[in-house]
Amino acid sequence: MGTVESASAFGATGDAIIFAITVLAGLTTLLVWVSSRPHNGDNLEITQLHVFPVKTLRGSALTEAHIGRYGLMGDRTFSLQRVHRDESNKPTRYETVLAGSYLQVALFRASIEHEGKLQNSPEGEVVVTWHGRGTEFDTAKGIDTKDEIRFPLCPSLEGREQIEASLHGSKVPAYDMGDEYATWFADRLGLEIRLFYIGNGSRPILGSLAPNSRAGLVKGRLAWRLRSMIPGMAYPAERLAFSDLAHYLVVTEESNNQVTSRLAEGCEMDVTKFRANIVVKGASGPFVEDYWGELIFEGGMQTANCWRCQSITVDYKTGKTATDDSGRVWKKLNKDRRVDKGVKYSPVFARYGYLFGSTQGKKIYVGQKAKVTDINNERTFFDWPN
Repeated sequence: MGTVESASAFGATGDAIIFAITVLAGLTTLLVWVSSRPHNGDNLEITQLHVFPVKTLRGSALTEAHIGRYGLMGDRTFSLQRVHRDESNKPTRYETVLAGSYLQVALFRASIEHEGKLQNSPEGEVVVTWHGRGTEFDTAKGIDTKDEIRFPLCPSLEGREQIEASLHGSKVPAYDMGDEYATWFADRLGLEIRLFYIGNGSRPILGSLAPNSRAGLVKGRLAWRLRSMIPGMAYPAERLAFSDLAHYLVVTEESNNQVTSRLAEGCEMDVTKFRANIVVKGASGPFVEDYWGELIFEGGMQTANCWRCQSITVDYKTGKTATDDSGRVWKKLNKDRRVDKGVKYSPVFARYGYLFGSTQGKKIYVGQKAKVTDINNERTFFDWPN
């Protein structure tokens, strides 16, 4: 009797295993079929790459870039935090300094150097220079320290105090880089500032922007949902360093040229004011990226809208709103580029992107080809809850 029961149990287990294997094989076959559908999107080429090691500060151009876990390696892994205190002089909160609120940060430029070259290598060094002497924001008249400061791109965490940082409601314990760097920035901003490093931490992505988040998979392509069901093939949910809402920002030359056409004769829109990591050419027209669902470089890049703040109006020489027509570019875009129902009162320009899969450690470079491999039927909308 016991033998019959054991055989029966084994048969049931065997049937379950066979069923699971059949389902897995079916899902895998369907995934391959869905993923291999022909696509007819634009053929693009990377024309510029930019890395911004310190959130909010101006960045620097690269000819090639290493890909990290949360974007280009070293991109926005540091941030400036303004200290707010109560009447007893006790710190009450730390505010992540944003360019839209503090235009004078445009007087700082940050780059990553490695062996004398601009290169975002993990062994690199962050170099920050300040160009505010003689401007309205020259708060360092009595300061004789050099207007350049350097620190490792990947500094030691030993002995550093951890303090919670928050950006758009997404929080992370970050590392205070110490008094030397805090004083250097405070002297030149006229504010109490701390320099934070994200270290081995990361911020959660809120809403459904991230393609491999639970909410993102609900809205995403069938291929992604199928992949998430197959053991060993699912991608982890994306997370962030100190970038605003996504790993990358992608701008097209065609859209930037259209913005220039809105300005007075002699004014040209400086594409770096959009703070994009990747600039491409080859789009079939301006703003067609509103509908891009996926780009392929050497991995999949999912894209979403990027709404713009007042930082695009800044004059890099003065740290103030530009006095020529480029200082009115936000208003000009606001007339007809409020196309995201999630941010009804801000214009949209460029696309946020997430690079996922086995791309960490690889490189992208100027001149590399890219292709739009998925086009949405309608514009995506911003649903970050904060």
